[in-house]
Order: sequence, then structure tokens, then C-alpha cells
Amino acid sequence: MAEILDTRQEQFLNWLCTPASGRAPASQTAYAKEIGVDETTLRRWKNKPVFKQEWKRRIEELQGSPERTQQLLDNLFARALDGDNNSAKLYLQATGRLAPVQLQVEHKGSVSELSDAELEAMIASTAQAEHELRKELKAL
Repeated sequence: MAEILDTRQEQFLNWLCTPASGRAPASQTAYAKEIGVDETTLRRWKNKPVFKQEWKRRIEELQGSPERTQQLLDNLFARALDGDNNSAKLYLQATGRLAPVQLQVEHKGSVSELSDAELEAMIASTAQAEHELRKELKAL
């Protein structure tokens, strides 16, 4: 027979899956007091395999929810419009409008065989590409 959660455990799980800023009461200690149990009872519930499994399932579901993703994208967009270049870059990457900068080096021998001048040229080239990308983002 499969073990199930009782009503109080379900409610506690709902409380745990609520973002900390939206929990009422705000602390686990206060929550325990509100429902009339000792905090050790809540810790014991959290350690039950069936509770852990359901908690993990719900968190994974929350993390992948389209609503949360949209909230993040909206936040990045708003910050980008306020002049945050990193948010602009992340927004454009997340929406597929800007591929991350990739460095591709083709060299037949070992990297350790590069001369200092060759290594400096590769670094300068990468720095220039990053500089150009940042100029593009500032223009947005």
C-alpha cells in the first residue's frame, strides 16, 4: 500500500512550495506554532521519503513553469530598458536573438606551443569581439 500525505502535511507542502516572500506565516517556527505542532514534527515530515518525493516533484514543476520563465524574461526586459547591459545580453540570449560569444581556435599543435605573440593576438581578437558586442548592446 502506497504511503500518502495527510491534510496537514499537504498544507505544509503547499506552504514550502510558496516563495519565501509570499509565505504566511513567514518562518517555519511560526508555521508550526500556527498549526499547533512542534517544529520537530515538521522536520520529521520533511524527512519522510513520500514527502521528499512529492516536494521534489512540485519544485521541479514550478521551476519549469512557463509563468515563471515569462516573469524572469519580463524582469530582464525591464532592467535592460533601464540600461542594464547584462540584462539586455541575457534577455537576447534567452530569446534566441543573440548567440553567446564563442571562441573557436584552430591550432594543429598543443596550445602550449603557441608563441607569446600568437597567444596575445588570440586574446586581443577575443577582447575586440567582446568590445564590439558590448557596443551593439549599448546601442539597443
